[in-house]
Amino acid sequence: MTYGVTFTVEKDYPTSSRKFKELLNAIDVEKYVWKVDESDFYNIENLQNILEKKNIITGKDVLKELDCEVMMIWIALEGYKDKNDVEESDNSFQNYLKSKCETAVFVVDTRMFSVYSKNTETLKKAVDFAKNNTTGTFEIIEEEHTERYFGI
Repeated sequence: MTYGVTFTVEKDYPTSSRKFKELLNAIDVEKYVWKVDESDFYNIENLQNILEKKNIITGKDVLKELDCEVMMIWIALEGYKDKNDVEESDNSFQNYLKSKCETAVFVVDTRMFSVYSKNTETLKKAVDFAKNNTTGTFEIIEEEHTERYFGI
């Protein structure tokens, strides 16, 4: 069974932040409510961490917050169908599988992207995006990878 995809993009702030925005659009970010677990994500103009103070945010608001030139270092987003479904996570893959979190998106070190999803349509879109946008590492996350750390 496929659970997610990990891939790398060019390690360049403008390119990787553009790819991140494109990825979010590709996986229909607006259909989820997002819990911002961790964020080191800055508006280049004023160096404000744009998602730091947001714990729960709609997909529409995520896109609005990212409507600027950004410099991202890392970010962890967990997508839920409803705000009432949001729960604490312990970054274990097994607990993610049991949780109400439907989709998770992680960026590590500017260029390594991971998307996990229980929604097959969203997962297919993420895998297609990864295949078309990777500049290096590309890995489908399957059953043998379920013991890995879930997060950034």
